[in-house]
Amino acid sequence: MITQLKFEGKLNFKVGLKRVRSCMRKNNIRVNVRKKKRNRIKRYEEYISENLLACQFNRRHKNEVWVTDTTEVSYFANNELRKVRLHVVLDLYGRFVISHNLSQTETSVAAIETFKKLLRMNHKHIRWVHTDRGAAYCSISFNNYLEKMNCVHSMSHPGHSWENSPIERWWNDFKLLWLARHPRPRSFRELEQLVEDGIKYFNTQKAYASKNDLTAEQFRNQVA
Repeated sequence: MITQLKFEGKLNFKVGLKRVRSCMRKNNIRVNVRKKKRNRIKRYEEYISENLLACQFNRRHKNEVWVTDTTEVSYFANNELRKVRLHVVLDLYGRFVISHNLSQTETSVAAIETFKKLLRMNHKHIRWVHTDRGAAYCSISFNNYLEKMNCVHSMSHPGHSWENSPIERWWNDFKLLWLARHPRPRSFRELEQLVEDGIKYFNTQKAYASKNDLTAEQFRNQVA
């Protein structure tokens, strides 16, 4: 403050900081100070997992590492737009969708149910799961479930979407190449069918140059 007053030519005599403060108090002058922001992310990270996967997305075996995420999808009902959450579990080997689930909200219950569906399909082990730091994946119930299954949980850093890029790319293709090319569903059941057909398309009908011109299913079936 004293430096700025001298620079502006408003102070032509020596003065100490105490005298300035005294003058400010007498004239009821207050300085505007920006409140210090709390580092909420840093405090929160103390209670969640680190990024153990470290962008090592290329895997040599099926069911070695699964990535999961949720996105918003919608449908019409009674002339009103309804929004729900689509949960997907993607096997990094071949980028093959092995489970999905539609829920009204993004909750730990819905996230857990997506994995329980896998167990009902004869997947006996959940070895390694990578997620972002959404509320459902940071919840105690979800992490207790993974711990019960002896599963390693890796998490992306806040705002680092590239640390879960395989499923981010899958969402992009699913929305642009599938949902955007079909009429919006007129019921929840129509939405369910559209999602199931879309997953089937990307798993079994779309060929990928990165997979030697094979579908995700064909690429996946190359190994035992």
